[in-house]
Amino acid sequence: MIFLNIKTIQRRIENRIPGPTRIQSYYSVLIPIIELDDKLHLLYELRASDLSTQPGQISFPGGKVERGEEFSQAAVRECAEELMIDQQKIELLGEIDYLITPFDFIIYAFIGCLKINDLSEIKPNNEVAEVFAVPLEYFLENQPEKYGAHLKSEFDEDFPYHLLPDGKNHKKLKSEYEIYFYRYQNRVIWGITAELSKNFIDIIKN
Repeated sequence: MIFLNIKTIQRRIENRIPGPTRIQSYYSVLIPIIELDDKLHLLYELRASDLSTQPGQISFPGGKVERGEEFSQAAVRECAEELMIDQQKIELLGEIDYLITPFDFIIYAFIGCLKINDLSEIKPNNEVAEVFAVPLEYFLENQPEKYGAHLKSEFDEDFPYHLLPDGKNHKKLKSEYEIYFYRYQNRVIWGITAELSKNFIDIIKN
C-alpha cells in the first residue's frame, strides 16, 4: 500500500519540469542557409528511396533527439551526419517555433548558416539521394498553396459506450489543420517541411 501525504506529493512535483502529455517522440531539424552566387538560399534534402519513413520526399536535415541531448545539438549533429560536413561549418543562428504534430511528436526547428562555397562540397550519406538549394527570394515572393486536412477520432470495437452519458450518440472529436505546398521548378516541397519553411519566412518578413 502506498502512503501519501501533502509533503510527499509536494516533493514529487515541486522540482518537476512540466511537459506535454501524449508526446511519444521529439525531433530536431536544421533549416540550412547557404550563400550561392551572392544570394541566400535554403538547402533541402531529397530523402533516399529505400528509407522506411518518407522515402523520396523532400526534407530538412534532422532526426530524433537522443537521450541527454539538447534540441539544438541534435539539429546540428543530424545536419553534419546527413550532409557529411564538419560541425564547425554549421553556424547556429537561432530557433524558430516548434511544431506539435497531430501524430504525437514534436519537431524543434533551428536556423543555421552553412559555411561552404558550393553544393559540390556536400557529399551526403546514404539517407540522402541529393541536395538542392532554393533562393530565399522565391519564398519571400511566393505564398505556398494551402489545402485542408481533417482528423477524426475512431474508437475500438470494444469501446465502453455504455459508460458514457450519451452512449453511442457520443459526439466524436474532429480536428482540422492546413497542409502547405511550394512548387519550385520540378520540385514539390510540402507537408511539415513546407510548414517549417513558411514559418521561418513569416518570421523574417515581420
